[in-house]
Amino acid sequence: MLSDLRFALRSLLKSPGYTAVALVTLALGIGVNTAMFGVVRTLLLRPAPWQLVRIFRTSPQSQAWPHSLPNFRDTQSQSGTLASAAAYCLWSYSLAEPGQPAEQLPGATVSAGLFATLGVQPMLGRSFTSEEQQPGKDRVAVLSYDCWQQRFAGDLQIIGHTLRLDGENITVIGVMPASFAYPLFWGRVDVWRPIKLLDDWREDRGTNWLNVIARLKPGVAIEAAQTEMDGIAARLARQFPANNAGIGLRLVPLHQSATGAIDRRVSWLTFGLAGCVLLIACANLANLQLARAAAGARDFAIRAALGASRRRLMCQLLGESLLLSLSGGALGLLLAAWVNDALVQRLTLAGGARADFSLDRPVLGFALLASLATGMIFGIVPAWVASRTDLQAALKRQMRGSTGDRSQQRLRHGLIIAEVALALILLGGAGFFIRGLQRFLHRDLGWQTTGLLTGTLTLPENRYPTTAQRRSFYERLEERLATLPGVQHLALGTSLPTWSFGSSGPVFVEGRPAPAPGREPLIYSAMVSSGYFATLQIPLVAGRLFPARLRPDRPRVVIINETMARTLWPGEDPIGKRISSSADDPQWEEVIGVVRDVGFAANFGTPDTRLQAYRPLVFDPWGYVTIALRAAAPETLAGPLRRLVAELDPDLPVAELRTVRQTVDRYQHNFYVINDVLSGFALLGLLLAAIGLYGVIAKLVVQRMPEFGIRLALGATPSSILWLVLRTGFRLVVLGSAVGLAGTYVLLQLLGAALPGLPGQDPLALGLTVITLALTTGFACWLPARRATRVDPMIALRAE
Repeated sequence: MLSDLRFALRSLLKSPGYTAVALVTLALGIGVNTAMFGVVRTLLLRPAPWQLVRIFRTSPQSQAWPHSLPNFRDTQSQSGTLASAAAYCLWSYSLAEPGQPAEQLPGATVSAGLFATLGVQPMLGRSFTSEEQQPGKDRVAVLSYDCWQQRFAGDLQIIGHTLRLDGENITVIGVMPASFAYPLFWGRVDVWRPIKLLDDWREDRGTNWLNVIARLKPGVAIEAAQTEMDGIAARLARQFPANNAGIGLRLVPLHQSATGAIDRRVSWLTFGLAGCVLLIACANLANLQLARAAAGARDFAIRAALGASRRRLMCQLLGESLLLSLSGGALGLLLAAWVNDALVQRLTLAGGARADFSLDRPVLGFALLASLATGMIFGIVPAWVASRTDLQAALKRQMRGSTGDRSQQRLRHGLIIAEVALALILLGGAGFFIRGLQRFLHRDLGWQTTGLLTGTLTLPENRYPTTAQRRSFYERLEERLATLPGVQHLALGTSLPTWSFGSSGPVFVEGRPAPAPGREPLIYSAMVSSGYFATLQIPLVAGRLFPARLRPDRPRVVIINETMARTLWPGEDPIGKRISSSADDPQWEEVIGVVRDVGFAANFGTPDTRLQAYRPLVFDPWGYVTIALRAAAPETLAGPLRRLVAELDPDLPVAELRTVRQTVDRYQHNFYVINDVLSGFALLGLLLAAIGLYGVIAKLVVQRMPEFGIRLALGATPSSILWLVLRTGFRLVVLGSAVGLAGTYVLLQLLGAALPGLPGQDPLALGLTVITLALTTGFACWLPARRATRVDPMIALRAE
């Protein structure tokens, strides 16, 4: 084996041009695949720091809903397979330090047993006790390691320090270790606080807001625990049918729940397209190896005649391929490290956190396996072909101009067809993203996203505990917002249709029997002010909008979208009809208007429902709202808006203050990065395919040079020689394009399923893709074909 490697090294050093091209090709192919594997491993395959499970509430409308507090408590107490369970909800807290404007801190409210369930305790201080979940005793907080370092410079005396959070003095009782950070799962969390067990929540099974994490008992398989969860869900449905009929419980390993379905599909598809680059590289190198084997056929024949076995000849060529692939893999690691560093800087997780795409041991192992597999793939067939050389024919054949027999030519042509097909698939995938993103961002949403500045406010419950206090604050806020210079329209609402409406629930129609439990129509709903529709420019289709001065003691009214009107009252006028969100104790709301359907500006996924309802904020003022200001220059209102809110309440920060377009760009930032990555894959694949086609046509020209000389001597025109050569290249391109179109169709179906909200099946994009491929490959064929037209007949005939 060592002698074969030494022979391979000498052989490669004698061909520096071929060796350089092969190393660069391998480095590109193996490097991008190693980088993409590092991404997939981080996002999908790397186990969570804690071997836990998530428990989701399921229904016919969704498979990943949160839980109510009493349902969580019953699930925990009735389970025999769970060692422990804990609940949490991502939250935000306003921090007001002396002399500083209030700012929003990302945080979470958690049950007392969360840290114990995760198996991690604070590095400083202690965790929460169950008593600290009681109202009045919950004024404690645990800080994250990053928050402790960045805000308090790692002060070891932080325990007992007082923070002003949500207008209250909160005592720091602990600091979590750096290993507790898990940005892939919950993004950035600076502050952990205990869940406050308010009386209203203890028995409210209709308010579902808690995420649940559980640790299985030792030796318990997740399948056994899932069977138990099915039984618990059935018991809850029998005992509390109003809230639990048709509801199930689903266990998912924690690391699998850290990413959404769309992220998983796109990650695997991107990794698969990176594999296309490597396959193109393998086909290119196999073609080069075939050419070298054909040129060295006489040498192989001499060795065979002197007694070298077929196995020996194959081992020598395979040794050359493996040496190349391992060297190219080493260079590919450098490229993968650079690509991963670039992706770390560009890709963001929840809360703006950064991912870690380090080249750890499994990634290095993948690079090694990819290098070995690549060497075998592009080396085994040329080695096998070379070992079958006809001794007598090879010894009679002159070395110069030899390119192999007809079977080798067919194999080389087949490889080029595969390269062209894979290049077209890569171009099709990149075109899908480029055109899809353009069409997605410019589609008709039913509302106007430009000219809008938005920000969120969270009213602390301890400061604004009653609906009257929250309603009064919102009224004063609207009055002050109207005085800001440049404001054309303003609105308050519990959500904007950027990603999704904030809440969903069942709907019941007056005068009709209630559907079976768990089968009720699901609607999205938002609490909005009267200026909401004018601010977002949502057109009114029928009826009227909310009056400007709607009083909370008036009969309840609601505005619905067109799809809801057609679904609930097909062929009828919905104005005057009444609906309720509860069948047992209905609070009827009269439909007074119908507006256009609105689409979610930044969400590629399929919404749980297309039914939308808008209720007056004055009837049910929630503890958080989104402010929306329409202006000719919305960016200029950011500073005045912050100052205005600070004047109303210095403990209230305005969070996520940006224009809607900036919000959409932030949500879709990672997809822009993926688009750039796929575009790079497509250009790389196209370049490699063009180089491979150029090599085949160039070899064809060299082989047929005497023939071209004879044709020119007998009166053939240069244009006829040009067409004779181009015809071979065009035939390969057409066959490769036909195969590639079939593969592109399959890929577009997969991408459409992965991103159902992204517009696909764009004939223009596919046409541009085919034209790009044809022009590039045509140029690659024309360069060597032009050389054939410049043959001197006398020189060609003398060579013959």
